[in-house]
Amino acid sequence: MAKKKKKKEKIELNWKTAYELWQERKDIKRLETKTPIDEIIGGGIEEGEVVEFYGEFGSGKTQTVLTLTVRVAGELGEDVVFIDCESTFKPERVVQIAKARGLDPEKTLQKIHLIQPIKVDEQMEALEQIPKNIKPKLLVIDGVTTLFREEYIGREKLSERQGLLRQFLRKAITYVRANKIYGVITNQVYGNPDNTPFLPLELRELAVGGHSLYHTIDNRIFLRKAQGGKRIARLVDSSRYPPAERPFKITDAGIEPIEGEER
Repeated sequence: MAKKKKKKEKIELNWKTAYELWQERKDIKRLETKTPIDEIIGGGIEEGEVVEFYGEFGSGKTQTVLTLTVRVAGELGEDVVFIDCESTFKPERVVQIAKARGLDPEKTLQKIHLIQPIKVDEQMEALEQIPKNIKPKLLVIDGVTTLFREEYIGREKLSERQGLLRQFLRKAITYVRANKIYGVITNQVYGNPDNTPFLPLELRELAVGGHSLYHTIDNRIFLRKAQGGKRIARLVDSSRYPPAERPFKITDAGIEPIEGEER
């Protein structure tokens, strides 16, 4: 007797016009850095969006996400989930930024929910295991590729590493979009093997993760050191905004604009 074919469930698709989407996007909220970085990404980080900050050591990646963390936890009083993949999170720095901004450091720290995975498996599980009572407004992933680089060494493991990295990034983006929150990640760089003196600086140092990141993250911002202690943020890749760069500085209050700076 032939088996009866299982009836395929009907999938309901949500069609809309581009005009309807345009109207919806007018109500999107943004998280401002309160620095000129906002100018190159339309006024701040969009709700439901993940932005990548990448650059060399000391370029300001972690200082940028810590400043955003304090803004959300201290100023807005909202929960932050901070996945610290490099185990470099220092609550003392959060206290310093909060005090410099006139915020209550203890209340700020209580709104930051931290996990420090030490293996890729732990990083992969982090988003699934966010406690139900935590409703974050900001998701931070500091050093998103660090553990993948440490565990999956050599070209023979590159394919597996990239597959897992894409899977994790997809989880993060889905979580951010589904919950309509802000997402930021930081990433390291490596020297471009095809480097020449004629390449722009942002192409001499490439973000770790390759195309797994390039085709997943919408707004990618390269940070670099400049003279006089300044930092430069350059929007390298975006589906909506043209390449542009703006300066900022790092102070006790985190990242701040440079007064009187001409752009």
